[in-house]
Amino acid sequence: MRLDAALPYIDRALELARARNVRVAVAVVDAAGHLVAFKKDDGTQLGSIELALMKARTSALFLRPTEDMEKALHEGKSMIATLPNVLPAGGGIPITRDGAVIGALGLSGGEGETDARLAEAAVRN
Repeated sequence: MRLDAALPYIDRALELARARNVRVAVAVVDAAGHLVAFKKDDGTQLGSIELALMKARTSALFLRPTEDMEKALHEGKSMIATLPNVLPAGGGIPITRDGAVIGALGLSGGEGETDARLAEAAVRN
């Protein structure tokens, strides 16, 4: 994924979060989970920086929304908790083109449900 393709996703996510008065950190990674772009709002909790990147990486490498992994964990599929470098928490969404995952967006700063809905909307629009 190229920088010029990644930045509009981040800008949309920040715009949507600001409309809800939520301060967030947003990362976009390529299909291999490597950082392409990152931004955060002023006043975002600093812990959200790494969480946004981890959510994006998890989503890209496992080809699914991180919220799906969180739900599976809550349903008792505890093996998910043992996967290395995985964050099964809402807010990571794959970015696809022509049916293939080309990267992912990770967002952190709100509650898990808020992060998941904002990330979905940023990638969908």
